[in-house]
Amino acid sequence: MKFQILDKTKKKKIIEKISYLGIEKIPFLLLTTGKEKIRMFSGILSNEEINELRKILPIETIGLYFGKEVGKPGQEEVRLSIDAMHVLQKQITHNMVKLSEEQKENWLAGKDLELSKEEQKQAEKNKTSGFVAVMFKQDIIGTGKISQDKKVIYNYLPKERRRKN
Repeated sequence: MKFQILDKTKKKKIIEKISYLGIEKIPFLLLTTGKEKIRMFSGILSNEEINELRKILPIETIGLYFGKEVGKPGQEEVRLSIDAMHVLQKQITHNMVKLSEEQKENWLAGKDLELSKEEQKQAEKNKTSGFVAVMFKQDIIGTGKISQDKKVIYNYLPKERRRKN
């Protein structure tokens, strides 16, 4: 599979699509693999050097999995990976949901979370919508998506990261 290095215009569009978290800049090279997967590269190679290397070696991909573009054409959103959220954690200031100990255990087991009335009011007050950074204390433990009615957070924790019972 080939990858494509994103130019400044496309990178700016990705940044706009993740601005829901408060992120304003990404100090890394962004690449796409396939239709929707996005990777980030923070190495010392430039775009030109990477392209020259690709001519010599069969490189399929580089960098860390950043996220995925999801949604209908023209209405795409970007769902960040946990790793990308950790790398950009200092910039994340919006769309955060803090979990209790019990909710954390359910989350790590891969379950969707039902929000209490008070949590729903808090989400409404904070204008929390769409994809969210799921936190326990000060740690990011996943990416979720809050339902439109603010009653449920859908779990996007990869199966390989879920806690086994």
